[in-house]
Amino acid sequence: IHINAEFPLNFKGILYFPKLQDEYASLEGQVKLYYNQVFVADNIKEVIPEYMMLLRGVLDCPELPLNVSRSYLQNSGYVTKISGHITKKICDKFNALFTNDRKALEIIWDDVKPFVEYGCTRDPKFLDRIKNIILYKTTEGEYLTAPEYLEKNAGKGKDNTMYYTNDVLQQVGYINLFREQGITVTVMDGVIDSRFLSFMEMQDKALHYVRVDSELDEVLQAEEEAEEQETEEEAEKPSRRRKEHVRRERQPIK
Repeated sequence: IHINAEFPLNFKGILYFPKLQDEYASLEGQVKLYYNQVFVADNIKEVIPEYMMLLRGVLDCPELPLNVSRSYLQNSGYVTKISGHITKKICDKFNALFTNDRKALEIIWDDVKPFVEYGCTRDPKFLDRIKNIILYKTTEGEYLTAPEYLEKNAGKGKDNTMYYTNDVLQQVGYINLFREQGITVTVMDGVIDSRFLSFMEMQDKALHYVRVDSELDEVLQAEEEAEEQETEEEAEKPSRRRKEHVRRERQPIK
């Protein structure tokens, strides 16, 4: 993410998200702060918002004093504006990828998802800017937004409900039952996923997130009803054939 702000701010830099080896890897970023190309400090949490701890890169801020102190950073309006500008640039980057190169966003989504989910729970402005492009990975390997998921599953399950699994291997039997009903299941097995889903449900009362093993009875009932309907239709076929035969026999011979 390239940053080159001139007015009303004056700073530039480049930031990126490193590829995590696993979900338990260190989330400590390495954003180095410079003053006119002179190194000042790194990991300045007052400049980089807490939920952007994954970020790495460099920032050159010529309006900061060379001998910067933590008290100055905490009380500087300039630093606050830098933090807000960085947040906006990151959201703009994600939105641009979603609109112009969604495949590229899907490729990196698993790596940036923990950051996105944590950011949404920590900053209302971040959530507002990015909520329409949040992707949910399905057990089939698709990446869908919430509206796309609801549209795909319309009429198959409960309205305004997203079904998910937090353990694909342990819940494979339940997933298969949903698959037989034509219902898509999303994969939410990350460390922060449970907290994120609870938070999103509070933000949007119309959307509900339901784990696949919590509504098994309803899925089985739908499956049994479909089987009973199919059995009744098969049983009615001979009766319909007999009626058709009788009707033809009763027709007068011309």
